[in-house]
Amino acid sequence: MAKKIRGLGGRSLKGSGGKKNDIMKLMQEAQKTQELMEQEMKKFENELSLKDFEATSGGGVVKVIVSGDLRIKDIEVSDELEDEEFEIIKDMIIAAANEALEKAKKFKEEETEKISQKYLGGLNLGL
Repeated sequence: MAKKIRGLGGRSLKGSGGKKNDIMKLMQEAQKTQELMEQEMKKFENELSLKDFEATSGGGVVKVIVSGDLRIKDIEVSDELEDEEFEIIKDMIIAAANEALEKAKKFKEEETEKISQKYLGGLNLGL
């Protein structure tokens, strides 16, 4: 005589097509959301390379300008520093460059987080 399977907990396998359709719809929505987010991130990356960030050191006698894609675009050193030791000028350039790069990185992180929250903030992934 055949054994009865009790592992289904009284649930029927019939009618599970509705859940399957719900899962498919959810996956399609997630894929569309991912595509939209990727498009917006790509657009943001392109715009970011056009944005400039600047910082100064030594009371404004050294200025460094970097792009949003973390490339140094310009370094300006005031004529006031012409008699200054090279090591001091170098330290001022490094300080200004690091500050400008940090501003650019922080901006990128904040904007990326905003875009992520826009698309993923409302999703309940059950994690």
